[in-house]
Amino acid sequence: MAEYYSDAKFGVVTRKWFGLTTKRGGDVANSANLYTLATKDATVRAQLAAWYPKGPIRVVKVGSRVIATLVNASVDRVPVRFKTRGASASLIVRINSAKTLLSIASANTGFTVSQCKAGEYLSITTGTPQTDKGTAANTATTTGTLAFFVDYVPTYDSIGTHDS
Repeated sequence: MAEYYSDAKFGVVTRKWFGLTTKRGGDVANSANLYTLATKDATVRAQLAAWYPKGPIRVVKVGSRVIATLVNASVDRVPVRFKTRGASASLIVRINSAKTLLSIASANTGFTVSQCKAGEYLSITTGTPQTDKGTAANTATTTGTLAFFVDYVPTYDSIGTHDS
């Protein structure tokens, strides 16, 4: 059997951005397709419907980055939910986005589920913007643009598919 290198075998962490333009290292061709908010209270918006990673992965960290400042003086949080789906939806983690330009909000602990099995996908939704440090629902329109990221490690497959 030939020797080979595998990111999964050595636990290499990969960051996947959603909502950054290709110029900034993301996967969006033009700024018209960025993840934006234009929402009022009780509005849940599916930002990323489905991303299928190659093979099973273990999620290490998730987060959001403010690309265009969230505009609404009273809003100080926008909940973001990262989910994995297969036969049923499972919440990975819920974070609160930051408000100011280029700030990052992230979580690397407290995951309900930390893996995405082969054939499953990840989705991202934003929830009702909140005021007063998250104690009340927003009552005015909030606009802005967010990018999201997932840090993951491919799950090592001891059988693998490689040349021998």
